[in-house]
Amino acid sequence: MKPSADAQASACFDNVGRKVSRAGGSLACGWAIWRLPGVYFEAEYHGVWRNRRGELVDVSPQINGARRILFLPDPEALYNPLSYRSNILQPASDDPLAVEFVQLANRRNAIQDAYREGVVRMAVFSPSDQRKLTEIQLRLQAIWALLPAVARSAR
Repeated sequence: MKPSADAQASACFDNVGRKVSRAGGSLACGWAIWRLPGVYFEAEYHGVWRNRRGELVDVSPQINGARRILFLPDPEALYNPLSYRSNILQPASDDPLAVEFVQLANRRNAIQDAYREGVVRMAVFSPSDQRKLTEIQLRLQAIWALLPAVARSAR
């Protein structure tokens, strides 16, 4: 991972585009794989820079401060700036709290995704959806507090 000086978190495709303009190479699309031990695996649509030697380099800083990522290239996941790809979450165990956490996170993502127009999320949720999101967030926080400290510190 070598974030570019002008790179911004959560803007990997723009970051790679600027890097390609300056240094050549190309965009490689795929998935950043995150893991919260014992709780979940998460695949986040992501782009990295493929330099002229074919090496993959993540030029984007990560919000969570990670200094390395696991990147799974996906030649079928072509970048379309008008289309959003939601994160994919799966439980990392059969633990009921892990399963519930993932189900709630997926429900939250589905509600939020319904308010997307391309890659832009509209700012205002309906009162009904806002209530659902608040309930989901409160339960996610309650589950988080019940998870072993090891899982919470891994984030």
